[in-house]
Amino acid sequence: MSQTVITEAFEQWKTQQATDNQPVILDEFVLANVPGLDPSKGIDRKEGLPPAAHIVYRQAVSKTGVVNDNSVVYSVTIGADVGDFAFNWIGLVNKASGTLAMIVHAPLQSKVKNTNGQQGNVLTRSFLMEYKGAVSETLISTPAESWQIDFTARLSGMDEALRLANVDTYGPGAFFDDGFLVAKTGSQHFVTQGLGYIGGLRASLAANANIALTAIPTKVWADVSYSGTLTSAYQTRIKFTIAPELAHYTSNGVAHYVFALASIDEDGVITDLRPKGSLGEQQGKSDYLRKDKNLSDVHDVLTARKNLALKGAALLDVGTTPNTVAAGDDPRFDSYPVGAPIAWPSDTLPATTGYALMVGQTFDTTVYPKLAIAYPSGVIPDMRGWTIKGKPASGRAVGSYEQDAIKSHTHGGEVYGTDLGSPYTTGFDYGAKGTDGFDYGSKLTTEGGYHEHSMKARESNISLNGGGSSRRLLDVNHGYANEALITGEGQHQHWVGIGAHGHNVYIGGHSHQVPLGAHTHGLAIHAAGNPENTVKNIALNYIVRLA
Repeated sequence: MSQTVITEAFEQWKTQQATDNQPVILDEFVLANVPGLDPSKGIDRKEGLPPAAHIVYRQAVSKTGVVNDNSVVYSVTIGADVGDFAFNWIGLVNKASGTLAMIVHAPLQSKVKNTNGQQGNVLTRSFLMEYKGAVSETLISTPAESWQIDFTARLSGMDEALRLANVDTYGPGAFFDDGFLVAKTGSQHFVTQGLGYIGGLRASLAANANIALTAIPTKVWADVSYSGTLTSAYQTRIKFTIAPELAHYTSNGVAHYVFALASIDEDGVITDLRPKGSLGEQQGKSDYLRKDKNLSDVHDVLTARKNLALKGAALLDVGTTPNTVAAGDDPRFDSYPVGAPIAWPSDTLPATTGYALMVGQTFDTTVYPKLAIAYPSGVIPDMRGWTIKGKPASGRAVGSYEQDAIKSHTHGGEVYGTDLGSPYTTGFDYGAKGTDGFDYGSKLTTEGGYHEHSMKARESNISLNGGGSSRRLLDVNHGYANEALITGEGQHQHWVGIGAHGHNVYIGGHSHQVPLGAHTHGLAIHAAGNPENTVKNIALNYIVRLA
């Protein structure tokens, strides 16, 4: 939105011209490109010409005209033979004295001239000045309508055209960030400072504005209008209305445009009704994907993925086959989270950065915070020679080590008995063998050889001395009753002379039978196998994602 002002310097110079009985002549337009100029801000009436380095073009006033006794118009037409430059500042001056009379701050515009292959543009700029006695003091007598339409109507038409252009861009209402947000602190409701477009008028609220609610439920409306005078800057004026309903209206010839910022229900709950951004941005939020959202704003991810018609490409070779694509939230991309050991068939790490071999090294937990979640000690496990086992339901901590061992077990065994019978040894005739000769000397027999003998005898009737005879006659085979005891001899021994001698022992051809019988034997089991327990395996490295 452009800003316009009549300077204080002009008023002082105009007074001096009247005192000197001299006409008020404004005869030159000055165009400049002022860096950092904000056309939405008001103009200081003390402002002067920009520095010469910023002035891009000067041209004499092309036409002047009378609108009424107190209003005159100055116009300049810049032909297609002028350019190329850009400008955002226009001034109307008295060339002889250098007095700056009127200033316009406008959005940056381009002036292009005709060149080979380029069509230039023609620009017409008109300034309307309104002050008492303008016609008599300027000596301008040509009616403006003789060469130009009603300037006031034209300016109004230009403002309306710009307003409608803004409606085309922003709709009936559009707001940015928290601008015009209705909020509450304690018991005080207020409208938040910021920027918005209401009915095509750019409205900038410089500070929070407190509002008072008389009854609820209700709505809070922004009410904006665009007004001013020919001698003051036109600007958007803002006020707030509390009412259940409100429509655009006109007051004192000024159009007012309204928009509901918020509704407040009977419980005092505030519902924000502000559209955010331009119509394109509003439509984009619901109809289009935003580049900065990286596909996170896809409404139906599953359907979108199907509609990409990737088929096998998304399953077999995602990310490597040209002209294929996969959704950014595809869960397969997170199949190996940071810290998870990954079997890797090479001693060389993947070409992409962010991986390390798992060899027991330390790492900085502040540099790799996600890895530190898996290994808070700051040490990556040494996986060389180790396999991974699922953590038992109890008795083990995640990340604990267990040495190799054989599960406790027993073996059954038996050595079967066999009856080998009684096999015979091989027969052989050993002939007669002589024993070794040895002189055993004379050996004394054992004592105790005393013994008695009973004898049968008969009395003899022969006596040499007469009378009876005490003699007994032995008579073999007669059983006489009288018997006499033969006196036993006492104890005695005998010497036996053995002498040196030998014996021949006849062995002869013979064999022996050896009974073996049913029996068992002891069994020795010897160690066998590798130095450690293993299964069939393939040796791979373990690597880990660092971030």
